[in-house]
Formats: sequence, structure tokens, C-alpha cells
Amino acid sequence: MTDSAKPSPGAVPPTAQQTASAATVRARCQQQLEALVKGMFDRLQDIVSEWSEGLPEAEQKPFLDVASTARRQRSDVEASFGRGMADVFAVLQPLAATGPRAIDFSTLSLVRTEDMDVTVTVDSMVARARLKYAAPLGLLRRRYSHLFPKVEVSERNMPLDPVCIATAFKDAIAALEMDVQQKIILLRAFQQQVLDYLGGVLEEANEIFVTAGVLPDLKVAVQEGAKKSKAAPKPTDKPAEAPRAANTEEIFSFLQGILGQAGAGAPGGPVAGGQYHGGQYVGGGGIGAVPAAAVGGSVAAVPLAPLHIAPTAIVQSVATPELVEKLSTIQQFQPKAPLAQDASSPSVEEVRSSIRDNLRSDEEAVEAIKRTDEDVINLVSMLFDYILDDQNLPTAMKALIGRLQIPLLKVAILDKSFFNAETHSARRLLNLLAKAGIGWNSRDPQGDVLYARIESVIIRILNDFSDNLSLFDELLNDFTAFYDQQQKRDEVVDKRTRESEEGRARAELARAMVQQTLNRRLTGKQLPAVAIRVLQEAWRNVLYINCLKEGTESENWRQAVKVVDAVIWSVMPQPGPEWMVRLQSLAPKLLNSLRKGLASVNFDSLSRDALLRDLSDTHAGLLKGLAAPVVAVVEARAAQQKPVAGQVSVEEIATAKDVSAVVLPEAEAAPAVETELPEDSEFVGLVSRLSVGSWIEFIDGDKVDRHKLVARIRSVDKLIFANRRGVKVAEMAGMKLALDLSLGRARLVEESQLIDRALESMIGNLRNLGAKSGNIQGASA
Repeated sequence: MTDSAKPSPGAVPPTAQQTASAATVRARCQQQLEALVKGMFDRLQDIVSEWSEGLPEAEQKPFLDVASTARRQRSDVEASFGRGMADVFAVLQPLAATGPRAIDFSTLSLVRTEDMDVTVTVDSMVARARLKYAAPLGLLRRRYSHLFPKVEVSERNMPLDPVCIATAFKDAIAALEMDVQQKIILLRAFQQQVLDYLGGVLEEANEIFVTAGVLPDLKVAVQEGAKKSKAAPKPTDKPAEAPRAANTEEIFSFLQGILGQAGAGAPGGPVAGGQYHGGQYVGGGGIGAVPAAAVGGSVAAVPLAPLHIAPTAIVQSVATPELVEKLSTIQQFQPKAPLAQDASSPSVEEVRSSIRDNLRSDEEAVEAIKRTDEDVINLVSMLFDYILDDQNLPTAMKALIGRLQIPLLKVAILDKSFFNAETHSARRLLNLLAKAGIGWNSRDPQGDVLYARIESVIIRILNDFSDNLSLFDELLNDFTAFYDQQQKRDEVVDKRTRESEEGRARAELARAMVQQTLNRRLTGKQLPAVAIRVLQEAWRNVLYINCLKEGTESENWRQAVKVVDAVIWSVMPQPGPEWMVRLQSLAPKLLNSLRKGLASVNFDSLSRDALLRDLSDTHAGLLKGLAAPVVAVVEARAAQQKPVAGQVSVEEIATAKDVSAVVLPEAEAAPAVETELPEDSEFVGLVSRLSVGSWIEFIDGDKVDRHKLVARIRSVDKLIFANRRGVKVAEMAGMKLALDLSLGRARLVEESQLIDRALESMIGNLRNLGAKSGNIQGASA
């Protein structure tokens, strides 16, 4: 455990009175927190009105909707928050009795179902509160560790840590009928009205423990930060003005924070960057104290500090405008020709090396990039490490986007709001370029208008961008208009393909249904050849049209099937005179029904008349007591297993001689899948949830193709795929795709925003690094 969580040397075990003080802290602090939440809701209308003042009417609506929605459901939220805090306070008790368990209240994991914006907002709130109240939080952790010596008390399970409180509130508002941005507004209010007043709650908790004799000597360590914390607001207090720039600064500040946490490891050994020269820090950007092996990636491989610093050199800080000029110089030498002429694209290491090589380092002076600017460079380097390793981007797209490292470095240095979610034009443009190129096929780079447009946008940035951010607004508007037009064209093509395939699938299903109906009624019987021909050659067309147009539940379908049964009955004599009496009455009606039905489907009149004449002659012979020659009707599978002499297909029956058996065609069915997965397989579930428009990457050895799902025919379990131009390229059963996914022969292409994916990965890596550094520090302590 860390220093802050260790009991004091020589500390005696806690007494019963001291242990009971934890219950007092629980009751008092939970009461205070619930009162703060109630006060927040009491003032919420004034808060959001203040924040939305001066905004356009359309932008005010989300703020005002927050207040009205929260007013209707505040009792549920307050009750849920109270239960959540009760659960938080109850955690240490069972842990103390049973030993440590893997219980984690941290919101600092983006592998959740919440939207990234909400998670980052909570992370930012927690990071700020922990920094603000570091002293009283440290004292509380020491005291809780003393009271519960069997538990490793940390910021993740200490009841009054900001992450536990913020998580309880985030969970309490999860069910509110609000969108993500409205929940963020409510979280900002929680930060302002609850977390900003947490100092008083922490101070009282420490005082209760001191009064009970829990490590009272630590009282002298309380710093002014806790004593000067705000008093709880009164109902009449006017809410403080919300920082309008919070959304554009806090994510970057949060990233800097966890970058700094990642750099809190043990000193010594090879480091990822940063040197001390003449008492001044040179390079490192928040991770200079981290062992290089722990960081990995391009940031560790190429630190920005000069490799060799002369002892006589004086450290000179590079001003931000001067740094941007240096980056512009580097940009001039980046590859700008189309990939067909120059396929090169700089790696992240090469870009960082170029930056380092452009820093002055001689006997007189060594240039050092300012800490904030170096943080930006390191963060953008991490972003591009992820982007250029992202399997969802085709290789050609990676090569093009990789050329944008220097321009986007300048953007992020000039405007920290680049790191904010979905607001910055440069970020939106990069996301849109990546989305547009997701289905790119490298086999036809020259013939693709979309690819050429993406390439022209990137070349324009490399040629024209110096420090005027409005260029990205212009390019975003132009490319958005172009992309929307392309999407409309693609939607028309996809719709045609989908309608065509759905029509074909319905036709195949109808044909299969008709053949199944005939096979069930004919197989195994001995019938005159003419009856088989009337049904299989002619009447199946009537069945098909009725099935296709009206379905098998329609009256016309049922009547058409009755005709099938009537034809079979009419050529299979039954004992007794009743059958002949009925046949004599039925035959003319049956022939008339056959004639009308075949005429309705435009069946060839000459063939129709010949077939009906032969059937009429058969009826006449049966009525005279003459036996009609018959043949056996067998299904295809049985005929293959036991073929007999005189066995012919339906198509051959009219011309063949000495026919003994007629083989019916099999009803068409979907091709069998080599192996079927269980219905509860994750891959079967994934395929069942696939929506039209999803991209799948198919891998066959060295051949990799990306196809878009353009139609899903659930009636026959068929998936239709097309290339980016809308041309059909494949069809398969859902089970076949699930099997391919399970065997690695196919992969679902992730289509979420590129920067969001990169940020999510980067933040996760930084947290892991911070945790490792914390372990190193704890072990060394």
C-alpha cells in the first residue's frame, strides 16, 4: 500500500470507541452530502438560467430542459444517491471482517456502456476535487487504514473520496430521461454545488476521528486548503457563474492530470524523457520520471529532450509562437505528393525526431519546450500511435492521415479545445475523413472519387495550413457537403440492391414453398403421368404467383392447393360407386378451374389445352372402369440412394419411354453451413444484432476485403454484401458469418469516431501507466 494509506509506525490497534467513530462519520457525512444534493436541486433552475443567459434560444433549451426533467424526477435521484452513498460507506465493514476483495468504485475506466463524454466529465471532476482536497483526503485514508488494518484503503474504496461520491451521483442520474449533454450539465451543477463544498465535509470527518482519538497526532498536518474550503451554500445564495470555457479546457487539463499521475513513479534508471540541466528541467512533458520500459510507444522511444546537452549550455524556453514556426518548417518537408507518386508517410517516431532535431543544442544554449506544449505533443503522439495502429483504418487511409501529424500538433498547441469531444472543426474533419475511408479498397485507388477527394483535403492542409484554424472550418464544410452527396448516391444504390435482393429472396422462398407443397402431396403415390405433368409443369406457376403476391395465409393460395388435392384425388380410383359419382360431377368443374387458373398466369395456351385434354381423357377412361397407366413418384434423395430402371426427371416425363418412376425436384434450401455454432454463442448474437450499413472485413490468407451489409433477408437467413460502390459481392447465411467471425476469417469494422477511440485507448493506457507507477512508488516506499 502507499504511504498515505499505511498506519503510523508503532500505532496501537483501534479501540471499540475509535471503531465506532466510523459510524458517526458515516451518519454525519452522508447527511451533509444528501443535504448538498437537495440544495443543488433547489437552486438548479437558477443555475441553468444563469449558465444559459445570453445564449441563442435554441442553445438555451437543453439547459432549461435539464431543470424541468430534474424537477420531475429529483426525489428518485435523491433517494438513489442516498442508497448509493450508504452502499459506499458499508464497503469497508465487510472488507474488514473478511479481508480485501476486488471492489472498485473507480469511474476511471472507459470500458463501460456510458458515453465517453459523461465518463470524461466525471473523471475531470474527480481529478480536480482530489487535487483540491489532497491534504484532508490523505489524512482520512490514514485514519481509515488505522481503523480497518486488514483492508488496503485507497482512493478507490474510501467512502469520502470524490470518485465514490461522483459515481453514486452518476449512477443516480443514469435513468433520467436526458441526453448525454444534458447529463453533463447536471454533473457540472453537481460539481459546483456539491464537490466544491466537499472540503467542509472532509474537515468534519477528520475532526470526528480526532475527537475519538483516531491518530490525533495527524491533526497538525491539516493544511490551509481544507480550512479555507467553502461553507455550504444557503438557499438564497446566487449561483456562481459557470465557466463557459470548461468544456474546452477540462478534458485537456484532465489528460495533463493523468499524464502527471503517470509520471509519479520512482526515479532512477532509463527514463522516457526529461533531464535536469543546471537546475532546470529539460523535456519529459509529464512523464519524465517514468521508466522508459513502462511507457512504451513512440513517446518513450523518442523523448523530446536533446540527446546531448553541453555542460556550458544555458536552458532557453521555446515560446509557443516560436514552436509553431518550427513545426511549420518541419511541415514544409513532409510528403505532399499523392500516394500513387510517393507512398511515404512519417511515423510518430520520425515526427518526434524532427521536432527534437530542430531544437537548438550547442555549447551556448539548449532549447526546451514548455511543459504545457510538450504535454500537447506527447498526447498527440499517443493519439497517432493508436490511429496508425488502428485495424479499422485501411492502410492507404493510415498513410494519408499519418501525414497530418504536424498540422494537428499545431492545431492542438494553438487551441486546447481540440481535445474536447465533437466540437473542434479539425477533430470533426479528421473523424469524417476516417469514416469516409472505412470501406476503401486499395486495389482501385485511381478510380475512386472519394479517395481522391480525401487525398486532396490532406494535401491542401499540408500546403496551406500555417496557423489559421479557419482553414479547417472551410475544409470541413466542403468535405461534409461532398460526403453527404456521396452518401445519398450510395443510399440510392444500396436501396436498389436491397430491393432487388429482397425480391429475389421472396421469389426463391415462394418457389421453395411451392415445391415443398407439391412434394408432400405427390411423393410416394402411383399416378398417371399426365396428372404429374399438370401439377408440376403447369399448376405450380399458379401456386407460385399466389404465394409470391399474397402469401401462404391467403384464400387464393388455399384454393390453389385444393386444386392440387382435387387433381390427385381425381386420378386415384376408390372402391365403391360413390367415387365415380363424385368424379363425374367434379371433373368438369376441376378442368374449368385449371383452365382459368392457368390463363390467369399466362401459361402457354397450346400446352395448357393439350394437358387438360389428356387429363380429361384419363377421367373418361376411369369413369368407364378402365385402369390408367401409372408411375411411381419419388423424391430426389430417395432416387439417388436407390435408382431403378425407367426412372426419369419431371422434365423428361413427356418424351421418355417405358417410364417407371418420376423424380421430383428438391425444394430449394439455403446451403448447409460446415459447422453450426450454439444459439447462445457471442458470434451468433453479434450477427443477429448487425444492422444494415455495417462493414465486415473478410480475411482469406493474404487477401483482405471489406464489404458493407446492404440487405438482411431474415425470412431465409441471408445477408447480402456490397462493395463501397454498391455492387453486390457476396451473400451468405447468418450462421456462416458467425462461424467466420469465430474462426478469425471475418471481423466487424469499428465505425465509432476515430478520435474518440484513440482518446479512449490513450486514457486507458495512461491510467494503467499511472497504476504501475503507483505500484513502483509503493514498493520503493
